[in-house]
Amino acid sequence: MSDGVRPDEAARALAEIGQRQEQVIELTAIPLWYWWAVGVLMVGFSAAIDSRHTVAIVIGTVGFALGIASATIYVTFGAWRRAQVRSDLLGPSGVLAILGFVALAVGLSLAVAFSSRAAGFDHPGTLGATVGAVLMVIGGPLLTRRLRGVMLANRAGSRR
Repeated sequence: MSDGVRPDEAARALAEIGQRQEQVIELTAIPLWYWWAVGVLMVGFSAAIDSRHTVAIVIGTVGFALGIASATIYVTFGAWRRAQVRSDLLGPSGVLAILGFVALAVGLSLAVAFSSRAAGFDHPGTLGATVGAVLMVIGGPLLTRRLRGVMLANRAGSRR
């Protein structure tokens, strides 16, 4: 009689662990609706500012702040409530992907806004924010997919 684990049992156990790790990573993914919410809030806020009406600016600012805070808190605490992920799963490449995405979105939005303002466009902030919103809606899910891949590659037991 042996006290060791049979190879087929070990393989099944490792496969189960891998499947559970994938489930945890999937639970922490940023949902598609979040990117749309950020994009819509950005455009609404910029349109309010570009209107140059005090009431619209106040409503737009408060709406943007409450909307972004609510959506971010919901996504963040929802993920924490469902699963706790190790902080090292993202690694340097995940952090660089996030920073690169933010730099691209902010840089392109500002370039469009300043260029359109220089060209005499009436609502340069709204145009710049619209470009940023399109980047959020298209690039956000791509970033989420990239981060998922990075986390799967960095999980315990994966080949690096």
